[in-house]
Amino acid sequence: MATEQDDQADRAIPSPRKATEWLLALNEAPDDVLLQRRFQAWLTEDPAHERDWISVNSMFDQLGIALSPDTVPVEAAKVVPFPANRATKRRRLAVMAVGLAAACVAAGVFSPELLLRLQADQITGVAQQREVTLADGSTIRLAPSSAIATHFTAGRRDVRLLRGEAFFQVTHDAKRPFVVTTGAVQTTDVGTAFDVRRNAADTTVAVREGAVQVETSGSPHGVREVLRAGDEIRVQTHGDRVFDVARRHIEPEEVALWTSARAMVRDRTVGDAVEAIRPWFHGVIVLRGDLAHQPLTGVYNLSDPLEALAAVAHAQGATMYRISPWIVVLSAR
Repeated sequence: MATEQDDQADRAIPSPRKATEWLLALNEAPDDVLLQRRFQAWLTEDPAHERDWISVNSMFDQLGIALSPDTVPVEAAKVVPFPANRATKRRRLAVMAVGLAAACVAAGVFSPELLLRLQADQITGVAQQREVTLADGSTIRLAPSSAIATHFTAGRRDVRLLRGEAFFQVTHDAKRPFVVTTGAVQTTDVGTAFDVRRNAADTTVAVREGAVQVETSGSPHGVREVLRAGDEIRVQTHGDRVFDVARRHIEPEEVALWTSARAMVRDRTVGDAVEAIRPWFHGVIVLRGDLAHQPLTGVYNLSDPLEALAAVAHAQGATMYRISPWIVVLSAR
């Protein structure tokens, strides 16, 4: 029977969010009763979770990557391999799950990717940047793994950031507003150079020169404000509902630092740093435990994502494993 103390412990320990992460956790701690209870809660929370779990387990035996039972600290720019000769069966299954994450990404990417390509006018691949000059003389620089769709009329210039990040240098025209839309967030040029980044649950806008107006649609408690050089705003949304807004001031030259293949992470988290590195890495990056939420400040070389990931791990005293050329795991000690 569960006790109040158990419930408090339950809430204190972050739970995995994906079937592959649960497989890793359960195989590493098969006797953890609280973990098993949280897993059952996750499994019954959503029918999609059960489908994902069945799918993960059905593909299991097709993977055969070995995981070392030892944890070896990583040094900056150093990757720790998995020695196969010391792997236990339990750990082997854990690594299979991580390998499966890559397989699932590869197997499931086609439909969403096809839809994205049908919508996009411009799209970039992993570690690829592209600069687009529009008919009005404005330029858009797409970050890796990004996509946009444009629609210009006599009275308005619309750009939808479908995925990723882009840096805009806009030719101002008061009679034809230049509007960048990411879900519920609209950014309107007031004569400026600015960066917009779209993640699954938030949009970040930062201004290098001039000013932009940022507003949200469809929410009575939304945002409507003007940003100037050095201002940055992160708007977290769920559908049309805004549930968190964070503002800060940075050096204007730090805006869109990715255009020179660098990432500045100032008073952010490990998760933020890894999200900046992901578009540059050909593969899957897995964060274990609560590492994603740890605070971090640093500058990272995006042109060498493995070096950047190793530097992140080193700064946190974490461990970095490279399971294959396409799978990297960062784990708190």
